[in-house]
Amino acid sequence: MKRLVKGALLAAGTALAISAAPAMSAAAATSGTETLSGTIVFVAGPGTNSRTVIGSVVRAGGVFRGVGRVVELVPPAAGVSRDDLVFRSGTMHVVSTAGALLSGSVNPHSCLFTGTQQFTWDVSGGTGQFDDAIGSFTGTVSAVALLARNPDGSCSLTPLPFPRHEVDKFAESGTLSF
Repeated sequence: MKRLVKGALLAAGTALAISAAPAMSAAAATSGTETLSGTIVFVAGPGTNSRTVIGSVVRAGGVFRGVGRVVELVPPAAGVSRDDLVFRSGTMHVVSTAGALLSGSVNPHSCLFTGTQQFTWDVSGGTGQFDDAIGSFTGTVSAVALLARNPDGSCSLTPLPFPRHEVDKFAESGTLSF
């Protein structure tokens, strides 16, 4: 009789543990405030409409802490770009949307642009630790860029061709769940 009761209790406990496992993993999700800051260095590619990231770093602090790099998947078009933030424990997929230009100036002699612009970032999924990541961030990017020149020698203020060289420093804050 004792053996039968023990077996029934063991079966019930096992069934309870198995049925609770999905709920426990969902409850174990990490969520909270996050900051993302870093630098991206670009150089114009061998065409007028391409650019290459030659160096980048991103630092995460808050609910997730880590250092990684930025991979530009789709260069900005109409103020929106897609990027990956690559960390040792996984990759976050990010959509960046440009906001208001807060400041900007061009030196007409050197074609050096300096400016600051508002940005929003939306994290939606990823790989590894960030498979189910969701996040929303606001912040700014400060840029220094050597603009291309027009045929008449003036500075090109159009989005294309891309600047010959560009250094962007970004600082974003918001919430992240993963």
